[in-house]
This record gives sequence, structure tokens and C-alpha cells, in this order.
Amino acid sequence: MKKAIFFDVDGTLYFNKFHRLDPNILQEFDYLKEEGFDIYLLSSRSPFEIVHLPQEFLSYPYAGMILDGGAELYDHHQNLLYASPLEEDDIHKIIDYCQNNNLIWRYSGPDGNYFDSTPADSVRYHWRKLYMNCPFVKKWDGDRACNVIIWTNDVQKQKEIVKLLPEDSIVCYSDCVEIRTKGISKEDTVNRFRKEKGYRHIICVGDGMNDVGMLKTANLGVAVGNAKQAVKDAADLVIGEVSENGVSTWLATRRGR
Repeated sequence: MKKAIFFDVDGTLYFNKFHRLDPNILQEFDYLKEEGFDIYLLSSRSPFEIVHLPQEFLSYPYAGMILDGGAELYDHHQNLLYASPLEEDDIHKIIDYCQNNNLIWRYSGPDGNYFDSTPADSVRYHWRKLYMNCPFVKKWDGDRACNVIIWTNDVQKQKEIVKLLPEDSIVCYSDCVEIRTKGISKEDTVNRFRKEKGYRHIICVGDGMNDVGMLKTANLGVAVGNAKQAVKDAADLVIGEVSENGVSTWLATRRGR
């Protein structure tokens, strides 16, 4: 039986507060491979936001490394296999809306990771705190934009953005909106791989609101203990927190150790 396991990274395998990877996770990956699992990373990070992750983690022989929330697939040598950018018409709609509403937006993809205009210091600080780097500032000029984030905590504006881009894949958070092209989300990625690879059993592990769909579509959806309640509610199983090495502890327990 073909089987696969998809892991979110931030807040799941990687404790961002102290920039620490679950120290036992690579050993557990080896055990999963012995069981016959194909292992995938499935993260909203761009390829330019993974550079400070531990090299041994990045160079592990995954079946695939899926970035920008499902929009790009890389092999374990970080060679790009495919990219699904937003349509240019949608980018122009985003530009116009953000200009008219004085909003900051960031776009990422295989061509780069940029803010379209200078963000507030608080946004830069947030980015460095999460990823230990920060996008440059550059007006969009045709780059392949696979993932867009618009900063707004205004619920009405979030609803307007959803209405503006009805065909796109959108996740709303408390302080921003994340946008990808139609058919590109973590759950769409899992379903596509299920069909293309013929997986009969899929496990998904995550902690964020953009993980809810993939947890629901998996044969076994696993939420870490630090996830929000909505994520836990979508899961079949809730394990320990990332600060407690919850994933590797669960995997070790699962194999009877």
C-alpha cells in the first residue's frame, strides 16, 4: 500500500520562538521511510525563507519539498519542479486595491521574495522573528508571484479581498490575508498527490489555519498541541506542543518506543 506523510514546518517541526528544530525528527523520518512512507514538507515559506533552517533538515531526501503553500514543488536538492503563480490580472487587482486602501503586500515565488512598498517596522520585525530574514522592497514587474500576503486586521477589508478574487485560494488570519491561485492550497496539494501517486493512506501534521483543509482531507489528520482550537477541531488526533518536540515524541510512541 502506497502511503505518504505531509508535515507543516513552522510551529509543527520548527519552534520559531527559539529557532529550534525538533532534535529527534530526522531519526523519526528514517523510521518512517523504513515503514514505506514517502515524506513531504508542505510549508507556506517561500524558497527564500528556508535558507536559515538547518542544512541537514533541508538536505534530507524527501519525496518532495512543497513551498509557498502548495504553489511550488522542489526536489531534495532544491531544484524547482513546478510553480503555479497567480494570474497577472489578479496581481493588478491586488496592486490597485492595496494602493487605494493604503495596505502593504508581499509577494513570493521562485523569482524572489519582496514587499511591494516599504512596510512598517513592526512588519519587518515580525518577519525577522519568524524567518531570520526579511523580504527586500521591489515593485512587482512581472515576477512569478505564487504567494501573496496583504496586511490588514480589518474584517471588512478581508471580506472585500475575498470578493475581489473569488476564484483564488484565500486564507484569512487575524492580521493578514494569504492568497494563491485557484486550486493551490495545502489540501489541494495533498489531494493532487493522492491521485497522481496513488497513495492509499495519507497522514498530515500541522498547526496553522492554512493546515485545516489538509488535516480534514487526510486519512489521519494530526494537530500539534500549540495549534488554535479550530485546527485541533479539524484533526483526528492532537499531540504534544512543538516546544515539547511533540511530533517526534508522537512518532516514537506510534512505533512502540
